[in-house]
Amino acid sequence: MDRFLPSLRYTLRLLLKSPGFSITAILILAFGIGANTAIFSLIDAVILKPLPYPEPDRLVLICEPYQNQQFTGLDYPDYVDFATAQHTFAAMGVVNGDILDLSGNGEPQHLQGDFVSASMFKVSGLPPLLGRVFTEQEDVPNGPFVVVLSERCWRSRFHADPGIVGKNIILSENSFQVIGVVPTQPNDWGPPPADVYAPIHLIVPLGFVGTNRGYPLELRDVHYFGCIGRLRPGVSVAQAQADLETIHNNLLVRYPDSNRGYGIRVTPLLDSMLNDYAATTWLLGAAVVCLLLISCANVANLLFARGLQRRREMSIRSALGATRWRLIAQLLRETLLLSFLGGILGVGIALGSAETIKRLSPPGLYRFQELSVNLSALTFVFAVILLTSLLAGLVPAWTLSRASSASPLKDEGGRAITSGRQHHRTQSILVTAQVAIACVLLIAAGLLVRSFEAAQNVPLGFNPHHLLTVGIGLNSVKYETDGVATRAFWDALMTKVRRLPGVRAAAVNNWLPLKSDWEFLSPFTIDGMPDPGPGNKPALTWQMISNDYFRTLQIPVLQGRDFDSQDTVDKPSVAIVDSALAERYFPGQNPIGKGISVLVGEEGIRDCTIVGVAPHVCYRSPGEKESPFQAYFPYSQWDLDLVYLVVRSDLDAGVLIPAIRQTVTSIDSGVPIFDANTYESVIAEKFVTRRLCALLITLFSGAALFLSAIGIYGVMAYSVGQRTRELAIRIALGAQVNNIVRSVADQGIKIVGIGLLVGIGVALATARLIEGVLYGVSPVDFVTLLISTVILLIAAVLACLIPALRAVRINPISALRE
Repeated sequence: MDRFLPSLRYTLRLLLKSPGFSITAILILAFGIGANTAIFSLIDAVILKPLPYPEPDRLVLICEPYQNQQFTGLDYPDYVDFATAQHTFAAMGVVNGDILDLSGNGEPQHLQGDFVSASMFKVSGLPPLLGRVFTEQEDVPNGPFVVVLSERCWRSRFHADPGIVGKNIILSENSFQVIGVVPTQPNDWGPPPADVYAPIHLIVPLGFVGTNRGYPLELRDVHYFGCIGRLRPGVSVAQAQADLETIHNNLLVRYPDSNRGYGIRVTPLLDSMLNDYAATTWLLGAAVVCLLLISCANVANLLFARGLQRRREMSIRSALGATRWRLIAQLLRETLLLSFLGGILGVGIALGSAETIKRLSPPGLYRFQELSVNLSALTFVFAVILLTSLLAGLVPAWTLSRASSASPLKDEGGRAITSGRQHHRTQSILVTAQVAIACVLLIAAGLLVRSFEAAQNVPLGFNPHHLLTVGIGLNSVKYETDGVATRAFWDALMTKVRRLPGVRAAAVNNWLPLKSDWEFLSPFTIDGMPDPGPGNKPALTWQMISNDYFRTLQIPVLQGRDFDSQDTVDKPSVAIVDSALAERYFPGQNPIGKGISVLVGEEGIRDCTIVGVAPHVCYRSPGEKESPFQAYFPYSQWDLDLVYLVVRSDLDAGVLIPAIRQTVTSIDSGVPIFDANTYESVIAEKFVTRRLCALLITLFSGAALFLSAIGIYGVMAYSVGQRTRELAIRIALGAQVNNIVRSVADQGIKIVGIGLLVGIGVALATARLIEGVLYGVSPVDFVTLLISTVILLIAAVLACLIPALRAVRINPISALRE
């Protein structure tokens, strides 16, 4: 300790004598450590961290995609057949979510309810925190009304009351007995996580999921259930896939009318949950690795250049009796102190970066809100940069410690040409690598920015500005008997909302555009055309809407008419189809008056007359596979208990939402509203992953550009320092200013040119790797390549210009005297 503290003070004084070098090195170290730690922590939290279940790698999602769609749920009879005949699963369970109203203590509150099979708790493998879960004997037709609370709901709604078990609560005017509390499950089958879990057979008497007269579980053509399975130990996903395919093929033979056209797919559960942004997160990881490499190269360059600049100092120390190991130890102490200070600042940058990512990410992005600085990631990044720094400091330290004390003094003035060229070549290679990596990052950032702009500018088919959306669900028993009460409620709501001051138009829809990436696909046939048979029928997505829906969203009706008050339940069923369907099945004809038969869930096949044609509307995120055809039905001819109210108004949402809440209460005080948002907010959530990725990679590419410019500047400044006498002699002999500038700048431009060629080559070779996250732009985009090249050239010219101008201002007499 007696030797350590004086050595530390001396090292600190040496660094303070070169504040420019010390501050630059600390900032580069800190940024490299902080940014890399934050993104590596994000990758760990989002992708690498296992699900909070026992043996989570055995959990899979099972779906029956129709005509190779991305995800489609199972029908309940198929689930029963799979669960009975399979040999590769320890357990399988199904779930269907809905909104339940908690009442009894003041104003009703919406809860997210999951109706699950009793086996789902065995699938999760998580024991209850309190009480118990329901059993298969309770999950039967006409079974008891029991419910299990999630821990989150238990703590937030019931204040963690341990006596809640055994008590009854009122959910949608039905009395349920609370039998247990389980850990809050992640949103495995779509956000938000459930608040309560009830037996799946209670769907029938409660009449949820789009029908007020009960949900018939026996239907084989209603694919509304999410299915999760736990594999047996040692069973792979491929083996489970083969097992279920055998069962599925047998079902095709037994039930061709309902099962043909559907496939079977087994996917690791975590992969399905991260499907939307796993590629984006890995892309961020690749960007941050590039930044880590640039940071390491820049630190190495700085320390290498500083070591060479201290050749005379080291020679004098050696001449005064300093040993080689003492010289090496002194240089390494400086490197360690710089790394330590950079690490402290880097921790702060990592914490700030993690918090910034969480604030930029909406709550709907799974696991992003769980981001925290990972100590393993911090240790790894710090170790990599520290090792690079030590190696960068050790090489010149070892070289200088071997030199004789007289040699550097004799070579003073830059006469050691061979040595200088070797040192310069090493620095040039490092800077060339930085420029190449920065070029790759700039091109990637440019592609993502252009992709984001293309996605934002995609025609939506409607005008989202000045629109407010409000969710409303009718879960009371008074709306269960038939559709008369629900239609009366929506009619009264439309009448009153349209009379509110400032409201220009209002309508309802059960499935708003861009509200969710899930789709209800329904096979259909056109009257008068040959029936292609089961499994070969085309499919469309459908919405149930009110009249004035198209006017509210400013969607033009291209042919025919909008729905009106005459389209009632006692009149023939009508439909409005999109222009894509009309052009495909009625080319050169008028589709108005033609017949279309659509299979709509539990409602069965509905024969409708086409009364209008509307444009194709974007219902899913740009780039997502979307059904090619769309159709609309009037809610006045169907049963509808859950809708989104859409209001066009120039009023602020903060003023309009209370007025709508009061309007709903005036019709039925037991009906709450939920999910009130402007449509701009709904759309912004759809683009948040693209925007976040484009923003972060743009920041990283900007940092890479800055660090590369510093590297170019460092090499050029070192070169000017080495050539001071040469340049002084040229100036003394009358060399022109432009010749001096060119001789200095050409060297930097050559380094940049080589780096650009390498970077563009790497970018073109790897462009296909990011094609999956791009929309509306080619991975080999000429405009992006050109802009990235110009930006790098401008940064390089500026980095070369400062040393070149300094070379012009060299005083020949002073330089030759030194």
